[in-house]
Amino acid sequence: MKTAKKKFKMPNAYTLIIMFIIVSAIATFIVPAGVYDTYLDDVTGKKLVDSTTYHQVERTPVGISGFLLSIPQGMMGAASMIFLVFLIGGFFQIINDTGAIDAAINVLVEKLQDKSFLVIPIVMAIMSVLGALGIIVNAVIAFIPIGIALAKKLKIDPVAGMAIMYLGAFTGTTTTPMGYYNTMLAQTISGLEPLSGFAFRSVVWFIVFVVTVIYVLRYSKKVKSDVNNSVLEDYQHSDHSEFDVESPKFNWRHGIVLVALVAGFSIYSYGSFKLKWGIDYLSATMLAVALISGIVTKMHPDDMSISFIEGCKSMVFGALVIGFAKSITIVLTDGQIIHSIIHYMSIPLQQLPSALSAVCMFYVNLIFNFFVPSGSGQAMIVMPLQAPLADVVHVSRQVAVSAYLYGDGFSNTIIPTSGVLMGALGVAKIPWDKWLKFQLPLFGMWTLIGTVAIAVGVLIGWA
Repeated sequence: MKTAKKKFKMPNAYTLIIMFIIVSAIATFIVPAGVYDTYLDDVTGKKLVDSTTYHQVERTPVGISGFLLSIPQGMMGAASMIFLVFLIGGFFQIINDTGAIDAAINVLVEKLQDKSFLVIPIVMAIMSVLGALGIIVNAVIAFIPIGIALAKKLKIDPVAGMAIMYLGAFTGTTTTPMGYYNTMLAQTISGLEPLSGFAFRSVVWFIVFVVTVIYVLRYSKKVKSDVNNSVLEDYQHSDHSEFDVESPKFNWRHGIVLVALVAGFSIYSYGSFKLKWGIDYLSATMLAVALISGIVTKMHPDDMSISFIEGCKSMVFGALVIGFAKSITIVLTDGQIIHSIIHYMSIPLQQLPSALSAVCMFYVNLIFNFFVPSGSGQAMIVMPLQAPLADVVHVSRQVAVSAYLYGDGFSNTIIPTSGVLMGALGVAKIPWDKWLKFQLPLFGMWTLIGTVAIAVGVLIGWA
């Protein structure tokens, strides 16, 4: 009797990350350990890498004890992001339980009627601008529940709701001509005038945004017409009782909650952009909004506490996976092979034509971002190396900045080492492998746009 072949099942996020940690630990025994010397930059006030000083050092391979310790160390290293996810989940649950967001979305969808899908490009445009300003790189997690609520009203799946918010924001952050934590930082490190190259990057931003909106709209319409088109194979509208419950009628109390929510994000946006507030201020802001929301809608303190705990519970998967992902970077750092990886990746570029070298810089950054998914962190490691390398291969430093920018940003929509992505997926309760199935085609389109943009930049002599 023949046994049926088992269908391949993609491992879940935790299994994949453990596999990556093991591979990274093994790599510390194989890849030569090496470092670049660093220096304190007078302009940025940060430690930068001297691209001429790479040298091999004695190996510090990560053994079994190092592998085991990397998990708790990853949790501690990513503690601020982990607690952000927990707190945002708890505070937002209080806000959501007031019914204000649900009621407001219902009003908006009813007003637009047959044109309700116009909400998607409008919301994505707002998120893209906020992303381009560098305001919601990490804070995008706080917007995911709004996207899921919107998806429920539009009768589309959570993947589309996640895409509206997350991809909307990342169309801006990945191509921004004005982001402080990536574009302007990379330009400063490269000795370029901040905000230079604004027009060219704005064109790329617009193209990426339009392609993304069309992609999300097409997917949303397919799911709306037939739920079986969802990448969530077992997803059914009937599985979610929210579709069958009549939304609360919008009232003045809901209006105050929404005003408080918008004011909270506006205050945090200003503080983030002007006062350099960190993510701890985002948690504090959301706490204030949650308290105001509960008081205005006359929620009992015990009910607010219950909502908070329930919100935190729903974040466990996404929050803890951030710490696991951080462990990969810890293993590579302890094994002293991060600098070696970027060094060996850069060697072949010196033998290629200028346009091809620039494109390869982009691809190298796409790969390297897996190991260092932080935009500012990657800028401080890569740009001191890539800027002088650009001079050697006859590529303008402006193009080199874009190669870093697109390489850093695009892959942050698919890699499991991105704490922001995994946190957002945790909030949306979307398995990483299902998101990957949805996002990979769009990632390919973004990569093609980035490739063409960089090649064109070289050919027109963009500087």
